[in-house]
Amino acid sequence: MSFGIVQSMIISLRNNSRKKELIHFDRRSMPLKGLKVEFGELLKRKATPEQLEKIRNKIKQEEKTELIKNITIILMLSIILIIGVKFLIF
Repeated sequence: MSFGIVQSMIISLRNNSRKKELIHFDRRSMPLKGLKVEFGELLKRKATPEQLEKIRNKIKQEEKTELIKNITIILMLSIILIIGVKFLIF
């Protein structure tokens, strides 16, 4: 093995082992440029029961359509698989 490859492997392992900074998900680093209210006031806001119900219904509808889509894809793939196996055997 060449020493250049070994050295690059060692550098790669060293870089991967360093602690990654998760500044993307830190609340303190969130930009508040366009907001004219304080961040604490944003956290104090609450949704009305009607808004919560609307959100729940929307999420349920999205989950239902996603489930139907997944079931149809699985059914199509299984039918194709069954037909393919049938042609291979006979």
